[in-house]
Amino acid sequence: MHFIRTMMRHFARHKPLLVFFLIGLLFEVAYAVGAPVSLKYLVDEAFGPKDVQAFYLIFSLLLCGGLLSLAAGLVGEYALNKLSGRVVQKLRSDLYVHIQKQSAPFFQRFRVGDIVARFSSDMASVERVATFSLPFFLKEALSVALGLAMLISLEWKLTLVMVFGSLLMMAGPRLLQGRAESANLRYKEAQERFTNLIDETVKGHRTVHAYHRQSLLLERARSHIQSLLTLGLKMHVTNSLLERLPLTVLLLLNGAMIGFGGYLIFQDQLSIGGFMAFFTLFMSVGQAASNLTLVIPGLIDSGSSFKRIAEVLDYEPDLREVERPIELPPIVEGLTMDEVTFGYTEDSDQLKAVSLRIPAGSYAAFVGPSGSGKSTALQLLARFYDPRQGTVSIDGQNLRDVSEASLRQRTAVVTQESFLFNTTIRDNLLLGRPDANETEIVEAAKLAHIHDTIAAWPGGYDTPVHHEGASLSGGQRQRVSIARALLKKPEVLLLDEVTSALDPGSEAGVNDSIRRLRGSATVVSVTHRLDSVVQADLIFVFQDGRVVEAGTHEELLRRGGLYREMWNKQHGFVLSQDGLHVSVDADRLAQLPFFKGVESEQLRELADLFATETLQEGDSVVREGDSGDKFYLIVRGKFEVVKRGSDEEDRRVAVLQDGDHFGEIALLKGIPRTATVRALGPAVVISMRRDAFLALTAKSPHILQAVEQTLRARL
Repeated sequence: MHFIRTMMRHFARHKPLLVFFLIGLLFEVAYAVGAPVSLKYLVDEAFGPKDVQAFYLIFSLLLCGGLLSLAAGLVGEYALNKLSGRVVQKLRSDLYVHIQKQSAPFFQRFRVGDIVARFSSDMASVERVATFSLPFFLKEALSVALGLAMLISLEWKLTLVMVFGSLLMMAGPRLLQGRAESANLRYKEAQERFTNLIDETVKGHRTVHAYHRQSLLLERARSHIQSLLTLGLKMHVTNSLLERLPLTVLLLLNGAMIGFGGYLIFQDQLSIGGFMAFFTLFMSVGQAASNLTLVIPGLIDSGSSFKRIAEVLDYEPDLREVERPIELPPIVEGLTMDEVTFGYTEDSDQLKAVSLRIPAGSYAAFVGPSGSGKSTALQLLARFYDPRQGTVSIDGQNLRDVSEASLRQRTAVVTQESFLFNTTIRDNLLLGRPDANETEIVEAAKLAHIHDTIAAWPGGYDTPVHHEGASLSGGQRQRVSIARALLKKPEVLLLDEVTSALDPGSEAGVNDSIRRLRGSATVVSVTHRLDSVVQADLIFVFQDGRVVEAGTHEELLRRGGLYREMWNKQHGFVLSQDGLHVSVDADRLAQLPFFKGVESEQLRELADLFATETLQEGDSVVREGDSGDKFYLIVRGKFEVVKRGSDEEDRRVAVLQDGDHFGEIALLKGIPRTATVRALGPAVVISMRRDAFLALTAKSPHILQAVEQTLRARL
């Protein structure tokens, strides 16, 4: 088996231990084979002639050999335990280190359950074969080889008959091996899929309960469990056949041996002692051969596990460090992207020939519609990916040539998907700078507007974090992540929608702290909320993977392009400091196409009909199939629009954010919703009820006429 050869290569890396193990194994097997042969001499040379001296000599040799075998076995066992422990330790370490080297595409290819299964069940299977199955296989194989040699020396004709019969013993397992390997692999893949489902169920429990989809997940779980039952039954039946067929053949061989051996005795071609020795040794060899077949299912299972581990180890990192990387010195010039083209897949490009320059110490912002490529550009600056074409550089040094350690030392990244480790708040903050003192920790927390919250907790900065940060609110997790980055005091701070989960007051404070970093650090912020970038030194506007505009806030407004359009869409709302109350200007309503032609006075009346609604991540504003009785304007936040497919799976069809609207058809028709709109984070919307709208238009029919005329063209 290829797997056995591979494991032996791992063992061969520890030659002294391997030699001690093999020597001990050889002594044990030699004694196990030699002991039955002694029966020939005991019967023929000692018991038959009643020779006491011969008996004592043979008995002494057996006793000394037994003691030597015992000592050799203990030494070999110790060497084996140490040897197998080091091999498994190295394999675990290699697997963990290899995963640490991977970038985003790897974690898209292998899900959490896939990786956990390889560290748990697959590695446990390999550990079993390294500590038991493989040494047992080697011992039994050696026993068979030495035993056959000894049997031939005792009686070659009888041995040939037994060898021929033994081929039948091995034929069955050989024929079933392919089926067994396939059954084991399919069962492990089913275990992996079930592990992924458990992972999703635990991490997404809030969303599951919010949508009352327990029955759907239960149905999926039942399907996975049934698959495990079916595949497990096939695997166990095949493994059972592998074990039982050789035992059946062994019983038949015993009968054949007694019959043919008796014939040889009656023909004076074999002595009684020789037959007894042959019979005893053959039983030992037969048991060893049978044991070989018994251990084969375990080896097949471990071979499947080893293939799955090797699949991960063979996955080459997408971001490779050059042989002699450059240590990045302090940054003095800035960041540059030169004709950068990049796509997550070969058939699509998220960035197309993007060129930009961000001077050191400046505050730059990437803005644009959802899916325009702004977050992708930030990930290339962080070197989470390498461009397909073009270069990303710092101070003229291509990031491909820079050592990752020096790049991470000078940069910090905060994303909207904040992750905290299951340790204390203090340990999470110290992640990027372990030598920071208490004063610096508190200062960073204050800049992130989280110090007062932490100080109010009974444990303060020693408060434990549970469930990867789920014990904190989304805003608290985000502010801890921001404090962690600020404590590091990076030369380049890369931010991706970091204030999306914050209330208006905290957002304003955090944005002010970020702006104050200008000069001491280069700040690049990706955001869809334009209020936060008014004071940026440079604003890059992305659309369809390209930078279509660049300049300061005032310059971009004067150009009247996409930035001006986005700015107009997001303004006209007055939001209270706590984010619980919103009013909308008549001028903002006038920008909506279906209110075109409505007089300013009537627009102000319409504005008074709007009510404020706040939502949290996972909350649904509307559900597919519900009655349509409201029109919505998004003041803050991001939403996904999902539709239910024929397979009962939800599929995202659009993303909405600040300034977008939906549900205008409900004002006139009141038809059922055609999709579900779900909050992707904390959000604020304003809504107008259909009955309030109709009550107003009953007094002012021309409003209804204007709205109907505009919407008629869309229906």
